[in-house]
Amino acid sequence: MPNTHDAGRVLEEQEDIPAYQSIAPSIFVPAQADFTKPPPELPSDLNQLRGEALSQIDEHADAVQDNIYYMIDREKKRIQQECKQREALFPRHLRDKPGLAEGEDTCLPDNAMEMDEILFIRSLCSEPARGPYEVPQGFNHTNCLHVMTGAPGEPPRKSAEKMLMNLTKHGVQKLEGLTNHVRGVKEAKAKELENQALAKNIGSMEIAPADEMDLS
Repeated sequence: MPNTHDAGRVLEEQEDIPAYQSIAPSIFVPAQADFTKPPPELPSDLNQLRGEALSQIDEHADAVQDNIYYMIDREKKRIQQECKQREALFPRHLRDKPGLAEGEDTCLPDNAMEMDEILFIRSLCSEPARGPYEVPQGFNHTNCLHVMTGAPGEPPRKSAEKMLMNLTKHGVQKLEGLTNHVRGVKEAKAKELENQALAKNIGSMEIAPADEMDLS
């Protein structure tokens, strides 16, 4: 019979994390400018102006990316907590046991030499530039599985496993979308600055009325 006292204690010890709804709040980041002061003068050099503008876009994109990592990681914790809560009330004999199911094989090498080779290759890989959550180069959402959840009588651990797999795919899709969006914004900004500089140069080449010769 499930121990309801232990289940209640688990509920009290865990943080109440709201369920993930949308990635939209990730766009809200601290302002980069002090709006209580006049804006600084823009550089007259086009290359410097473009560099500063694109750098600001990158800074904003990095902050949004950090928010996405945080929101996905928080939803992962919520799923794990929910799994523990449900499992505490689930009949013990129906719970999933950790480890490989019957008939599944491990992915570890058969001998120590192969393991040493894997560890050696891993030692040559550089650490992620943006922390342990960085998505590997070339990895995209097609590498993730999409599985259905909520099967009748499904143990909590199996449901949580499927939800985390779906969450991984969702997170990678959102990171890919952010990367593509930022690329488009930067290209549009660079083009805008080039057009402004071109228009300014054309305007400066026009003959001023005071410089026109009086032929009357």
